[in-house]
Parts: sequence; structure tokens; C-alpha cells
Amino acid sequence: MNFDIIYIKASQASVLLPVIAGWVYYKKLDRPFRVLFFFLVVSIAFEIQSYISKVKFGNNLPGLHLYTFVEMLTMSYIYNSYFSKSKIMTFIISLNVVIFTIVAIADAFFINDLFHHNTVSRPYASMSVVAYALVYFYSLIKKDFEYYSWQYPMFWLSISVMIYFALNTLNFILDNYFIRYTYLTMNVSLYTHAFFNIIANCLFVQSFRCFKIFKTK
Repeated sequence: MNFDIIYIKASQASVLLPVIAGWVYYKKLDRPFRVLFFFLVVSIAFEIQSYISKVKFGNNLPGLHLYTFVEMLTMSYIYNSYFSKSKIMTFIISLNVVIFTIVAIADAFFINDLFHHNTVSRPYASMSVVAYALVYFYSLIKKDFEYYSWQYPMFWLSISVMIYFALNTLNFILDNYFIRYTYLTMNVSLYTHAFFNIIANCLFVQSFRCFKIFKTK
């Protein structure tokens, strides 16, 4: 087994880190972070499905379409819960989920197909979640602090979002192009995605650890 395979497998296995942390602090988690915990558990099932589909059928992309949909719903729910006191934000997030659903269906069956990368719906979801995180940081600046900013679970979740989604958006847009025309570049895209995935999962761990001191309201 060469370094490339070990590196990619390590990235895939890194989801176990936040799952373990979420399990340790599960009783202290509020509802949004319990949803995040279960999403990460489901992500393990997606990783297994992806491997089996790749080996058996030579294509694991239908699962990616479904994963993107579940991921977008999860992140939208978490941020919608945080902004629950803002009617404008809850309306915008709810409307955005509806629009995303339409985009995801169109991407899966009309723009691309289930056996190609979802290069429309995935970037759309990515930019949406980044926008949620930016609004969160703006609201964090304006609020009166009971804790330091780095003691808030949502702070670390949003840092994770900014690193993983913001830095991978261009890869998500160009995945099909890379595969067709520049396979070497596709490998670079795969490696950078794996790196950001590891960082994101480590930051999820920190968001769960914040519940040692963070009191939900």
C-alpha cells in the first residue's frame, strides 16, 4: 500500500475522531450538535457505501449526490437552530433549502447525471453553508459575550465550514472537467480535499469538546 492510498484512507477514517468525541460528550450536546453527531455517524456509512460501489460497480457518484443533499440539510438545520430568534434568517435558510432541493434534482437528472460529479448542486450547497458561517461570525461580533468566542461550539463548527467548504468550492465546480481533461490535476484536487477534510474533522472534535464548559440555553 503506497503513501497516496494511506493518505486518502486516513482522510476517510478521520471522521471517526469527531464521532468518538461526540459520543463522549453526547449527554451534554444540545439538539443541533446531536444532529451533527448523527450526521457524522451516517457519513461513515456513506464512506463504506462509496468504497463498495467503487470496487463493485466502478462508480460511487450516486452516493455523493445523496450525501450532498443530507449534508446540506444537516448544516441548514444547525444554522437555522442557531438563528431561530431571527425570522428573516430562518426564512432565508428555509427558502434556500427549497431552492437547493430543486437545484440538486436538476443536477442529478438533467444538468449532469447520477454517475457524474454534482458540479452544480455541490458548489451551491458549499457556498450556502459558507454564507451561513459568515452571518454567524457577524452575529458573534455583535453579541455580548458570556464566553470567549473560542469557547462556543458554533465558533469551531463555523471555522470548520470556512476551511472545508470555502477552500473546496472550486474543486467541486471543476471535478468533471478535471476527470475529462486533466487527470493529474484531479489527483491534486483529491489530495487537497483530503487534507481539508482532516482539518474539518479535527475542528468538529473541538466543537464537541466545548460542551465540557458550554451551557446550552
